Amino acid sequence: MRRITSLIAIIYAVVALAQWGKSPTEALWINTDDSYFYAYDLQSTPNGNTWFWYNGEGDVHYVQLYDSTGVALLGDELMMVSDHRDRITGYINQTLFVDREGNAIVVVSDLRHAPANTEYGTYTAYKISQEGEMLWGEEGVSLDGGNGTHINACMGITQLSDDSYVFTWTHCGDEEEIFSIDVQRVSPDGQLLWNAEETRLTDPEGKVTYFWPYIVDAGMGQCILVFTKGSGQELCARKLDFDGTPVWSEDARIYRGGFLSTPLWTLIDVEPSGDGGVIVTWYDDRNYTNIESIYMSYVKPNGELGFSSGLDAEKLTYSGYRSLSTACTYDPASDSFIAFWREATHGQSQYRLVVQSVSKEGELLWGEEGKIVEDFCGDVSYNDLLMRTAHDGELALFFMRRNGLEYGNVDVCMQIVNTHTGELRWETCQVLTDTEGITQKNEIQVSNMLPNGSWIFGWDDRGTESIPDYKRLYLNRANYDGTVGNKADAAVDDIEVCQKTSLELASFTDENAIFAVEVVADTQATLAIHNINGACVAVPFEGRLQAGAHCVECNIDMPAGIYLATLTTSHDVKTIKLIIK
Repeated sequence: MRRITSLIAIIYAVVALAQWGKSPTEALWINTDDSYFYAYDLQSTPNGNTWFWYNGEGDVHYVQLYDSTGVALLGDELMMVSDHRDRITGYINQTLFVDREGNAIVVVSDLRHAPANTEYGTYTAYKISQEGEMLWGEEGVSLDGGNGTHINACMGITQLSDDSYVFTWTHCGDEEEIFSIDVQRVSPDGQLLWNAEETRLTDPEGKVTYFWPYIVDAGMGQCILVFTKGSGQELCARKLDFDGTPVWSEDARIYRGGFLSTPLWTLIDVEPSGDGGVIVTWYDDRNYTNIESIYMSYVKPNGELGFSSGLDAEKLTYSGYRSLSTACTYDPASDSFIAFWREATHGQSQYRLVVQSVSKEGELLWGEEGKIVEDFCGDVSYNDLLMRTAHDGELALFFMRRNGLEYGNVDVCMQIVNTHTGELRWETCQVLTDTEGITQKNEIQVSNMLPNGSWIFGWDDRGTESIPDYKRLYLNRANYDGTVGNKADAAVDDIEVCQKTSLELASFTDENAIFAVEVVADTQATLAIHNINGACVAVPFEGRLQAGAHCVECNIDMPAGIYLATLTTSHDVKTIKLIIK
């Protein structure tokens, strides 16, 4: 009889004194007035903790881990990750990624391998456990083998179903060279798994440029890379297998391009489609009318475009106003795509916020004008639009609202929308910030701190006057009811929520295994088994699960070895290891 051993990750929680402020004026202030910072990010773990990354003065990168009540878990001070010499100028990067086990992946671009008097940068990745252990060593893993380039930028990170990681970035060897895109897969223990020269997207003749890579997990040990090609920035997608080879016979063309020199990260959002494909939203003025419109494209798992509009993409805006700054996501409760954007009058003197639901066939489910989240009102304007999951069938919308033309008077706001009907939870949005009066705020970051329960958010605060040396960084917790900070019973309630989604091996026979699955709410779910090389060997279940406990039976007639069973839902990802002897 073959024996199957299940190694299940232990969920733990630390209950300590609360630190999140109970009012907007009591937010957690991270830096001090004499401590400048350049960038930050935050991402939450499956057990309700939150990783925080911070690039401070002197090229130093720090992290801290906060529990759901705001207690710092890595000591009283921020933990230093790296302090190697950096470039004078930086580039758009995804620096922080949190994996399924709650480890932080921090990527640093610096000059540690650069020859003297040069600024040839390299990427180094660090893996840090929730106990503060440097799992890939004190010096991390060099993603590009220490081969510095004139420009390296646009880092993207995802995790595959076998727990390995895929990193992608764009680079240029010198000032005259055409840009290329590198893709590298790294094992959970920090080994480089792909040959960079074989997976690189580049033009052998050095005439066609590749830029703006985005990477998403496509399931079954595969991922999808979205990128631009050529001087007109034609949008394309390539699906990569676990060995780095393309899955589709040719790249999928998403849009013919025409973005010219506009930085694409200001125009575009790329997200998984929930079925192994990808959705992309952006805005453009392809007819040169000075009226930008929002467009969406859906690339199916087989590389085909899902909407009948094809390369033209599905137009989402018909109001006649200028449409800008879009975000998108897949909603499993309604099995639709949700887009969120801002609209402006022709002179950009007034702004409003709009949300729209799009079916997988490209139908606009909330009419041609969508649902108005915030309507035109005087000199009010908006930026930094974000969407995060809330209760099943709902999305939390976060944004920054400027209340007038003068410097300052900026709020961080939240609204919740029903993804079936488009109805808003509150008549007016909830204002989450008010630090020492009205201030100028920038760069909002938001992460789901607990499944369906609360969010952690941060912002860069510039005070009430344009003072170059005044730059504070605040963090706080937003709750489902629109309040901020901890509730009296937060420590107890948060731990209970964290433990509701589970995957365990209930029993086995000579040829079968029974998995015990529990989900917190109705959700689309996939249970897949992969071998240690990342190849999918079985999919015991794929479909919709109702909230509660379930049993999934699987034929386990497989060779002896180590396998990974992964349950992926809209709320969580759980993986257990199976050893067949």
